[in-house]
Amino acid sequence: MSNRFINSVSDETLVSNLLLSVRVNDLKIGWQSKPIDDLIMIKGVRGYSWLYWSDGTKQMMAYTIKHYASQLPIENFIRVHQNCVINRNYVQKTQLTHRGPLLRLATGAEIVISRRRWSMVKKELQHLQPGA
Repeated sequence: MSNRFINSVSDETLVSNLLLSVRVNDLKIGWQSKPIDDLIMIKGVRGYSWLYWSDGTKQMMAYTIKHYASQLPIENFIRVHQNCVINRNYVQKTQLTHRGPLLRLATGAEIVISRRRWSMVKKELQHLQPGA
């Protein structure tokens, strides 16, 4: 077996371990798969996760935020707080306010960034103009 084959298998395994869609349970429709591109953010609350979608809906799942965060592609998602993961595509701007560092999302929501993660988040989102 060549190294080229082994590398392609490991790359394929890595890609298959990342979420491309999330299975969620809607009370009216039942189980369905939703693409992660439509996922705005995940908030963790006491062992459960709230998934917020671009169509304005939110769903509670019985998995921790750590479960999802470890499987999401890092080029699209960033963990800004112990209990919050954000889709970078929905971030409009970063702000440093008297209340602390914030992210403003395309939905109008303001998300608090932890002080410990602020420098990392600021570096990752440097293409956005703070305060603009």
